[in-house]
Amino acid sequence: MVRMTFSISDDLKRKLDSRPDVNWPEVFKEGLRKKLEVLEKLRARGVL
Repeated sequence: MVRMTFSISDDLKRKLDSRPDVNWPEVFKEGLRKKLEVLEKLRARGVL
């Protein structure tokens, strides 16, 4: 498994910290998967 580092604003970090009940790494990974799926579909249609 590869580890990646991303920078976010202090304000966003405070908001994320206010929701300790959410597994933010999993939310982030799912968002990346969905975005990649959209991009792959666009590429298959010749849009990208």
